[in-house]
Amino acid sequence: MLVPGHAHASHLWRYISGPLIILFCWDVLVTAAWYFGESSWDGFPALPVTLFGTAVAIYLSFRNATAYARWWEARILWGAMVNCSRTLVRDARTLLTDEGLARQIFYRQIAYVHSLRFHLRRQKGWDELSGLLSESEVAYLRTVANPPNAIAMETGALLSAAAPDSIIRATFAKTLADISNAQGGMERIKNTPLPQQYAVYPVVFTHIFCALLPFGLVEQLGLYTPLGSTVAGILFLGLLQSGNDLQDPFEDGVNDVPMTAVTRGIEIDLRDGLREDHELRPFPIEAGVLK
Repeated sequence: MLVPGHAHASHLWRYISGPLIILFCWDVLVTAAWYFGESSWDGFPALPVTLFGTAVAIYLSFRNATAYARWWEARILWGAMVNCSRTLVRDARTLLTDEGLARQIFYRQIAYVHSLRFHLRRQKGWDELSGLLSESEVAYLRTVANPPNAIAMETGALLSAAAPDSIIRATFAKTLADISNAQGGMERIKNTPLPQQYAVYPVVFTHIFCALLPFGLVEQLGLYTPLGSTVAGILFLGLLQSGNDLQDPFEDGVNDVPMTAVTRGIEIDLRDGLREDHELRPFPIEAGVLK
């Protein structure tokens, strides 16, 4: 996630530099053809280009609003996961009489959130789980399709067997259900991409508009056409790339939900709850990006 106050123009340039350079070269070519050619498009109507640009801007804005809604929901779900993790381990510490089991629940929840991060990013992170779960359980998790769900299932079984009465079991069951609901919401976002119309049409329409733009500007701007067209191209290509980045908030990109930082924060909270000596610190901001 790009941190407010740390974003730089270089981040935008890194995304759109390729298409922008092509657009600038195209603008120069169109301008040169207008000056040195037969000016066959004298009187090229600018109004259709303007209307087309307005329609493209509205389309991009609507698509980006939808993409941002997915990103924001993803962040809300991770916020719920933070709260549920704190609730689960607090209840384990206060309601369970077996201190060894309570400590085990702490470690299992740390393993769960890290496993969920790897699961959403389609990554393998078995080494990070090996110090939190038994070797046999880590070996078993390698064979299942949904490791975080398997961890949660075993945690639920342990709590159900150890809870002294039905009221305490119901308390744990509610928290585990909230955790499961949050994970399900994240998986829904991950496994349900935006419709292809939102993925393909904006790209096609934006590039068509950028290609037509110098024809509508060259008669008024003359030699300044590449500059004017490129500035407009930065806006439209930037909007296009922003929507592309936000629509899948669980990748390992600079605009995605900072799951590494969130899970590190959860682990710090839980280890502090155990009054355990550790050297963990909040995940640092690197080059204006929080991962």
